[in-house]
Amino acid sequence: MIDFIKLNKRLSEAEVRSLKESIDFYSTFNTATGEEVSLSPNGKRMLSHLLAWDRNMKIKLYSCGWCEVSGSIHKYFNDGKHNFNQFSKKDLINTLRLMEDKLDLDLMEFKISGLEFGVNIQPPISSEDIIDYSLMYKGRPFESKYHNDEGNYKQVELCQYKVKLYDKRLHYEAQGYEVGNETLRFELKYNVMKSINCLGIYYLRDLTERIDCLKEPLINAWDNVLLFDPTINKNVKEEKKLKYNNVKFWNDIAKKNKRSYRYHLKKLKEITDNYSCGIQAQTKDIMMVRLDALV
Repeated sequence: MIDFIKLNKRLSEAEVRSLKESIDFYSTFNTATGEEVSLSPNGKRMLSHLLAWDRNMKIKLYSCGWCEVSGSIHKYFNDGKHNFNQFSKKDLINTLRLMEDKLDLDLMEFKISGLEFGVNIQPPISSEDIIDYSLMYKGRPFESKYHNDEGNYKQVELCQYKVKLYDKRLHYEAQGYEVGNETLRFELKYNVMKSINCLGIYYLRDLTERIDCLKEPLINAWDNVLLFDPTINKNVKEEKKLKYNNVKFWNDIAKKNKRSYRYHLKKLKEITDNYSCGIQAQTKDIMMVRLDALV
């Protein structure tokens, strides 16, 4: 369920010494001056820090003792290689213990400043179809994206979080993995923690104790996806199907007339309920069963 996570804490001098003894840190220098410098991926100077890697997890350590740990905890569970399998609450706790042993730190005291969680499921129809027919989220159109680590996916970005949909099997089988069944990933990625804090989750310990609280926002987010059901049958006029399967139509009325947007959304729901196999509802049921099993 949990994937990317970003943690931070100001360490004591004893914790800094212990961490440095547990893992190798590296820094970069200006070869002309010998000055220690830290650069962002685009070459801009950053606050100087030491950098270490444990599998796929990145550890930054600043001179003041500030420590940041970030990366996919799900991939860490799989030796830093992939995250297409299931990752339960029990797996999360065991993986965190393993990481604590490696770093010689009490990670439970670290504050969460970024969190990504979601669900991997075998959908009722192909992942590609569900992704293609997912048009809008809360009145905003999905955008097609590409990332070296995640492949092609669809995303909507809001103020506090992003909503993402992608085909895990397609991405990882292209890398040579045997994934097997269709694997659709639906997830939320929070960069602003206000909504997560409202669930009583501030520190990593809170997450391990209250992880079940994340099921509701994830399911609610799926309910807010505008998915045109490709199984809508011939009883619905082709003209209406073409209109409701057009993201430009939805985006235009969302911008111009919220009342009209809600009206047509209601009409699409009536059509879906009466003349389709209910793919979004089926997918929701599969998600709920999987989430219950994970937490």
